[in-house]
Amino acid sequence: MLTRETFLAEIEAFLKASGMTATAFGKEAVSDPNFVFDLRRGRRANLELVEKAQRLIAKHAPVEATRTGEAA
Repeated sequence: MLTRETFLAEIEAFLKASGMTATAFGKEAVSDPNFVFDLRRGRRANLELVEKAQRLIAKHAPVEATRTGEAA
């Protein structure tokens, strides 16, 4: 089961690995530049927002990880 904490940890790991800013992530994923900042302050995300964020993470996953089926 995905919790708010594990969802936020997934995003934080992606931001660190990709070098993308929290603002850029929020804008691109869910059209909300404050999305990550709000999550850090306790915001809960509905399933639609979680899926959009995870699609963005998957879209930017390294090609090698995608080919081997490994997580980035």
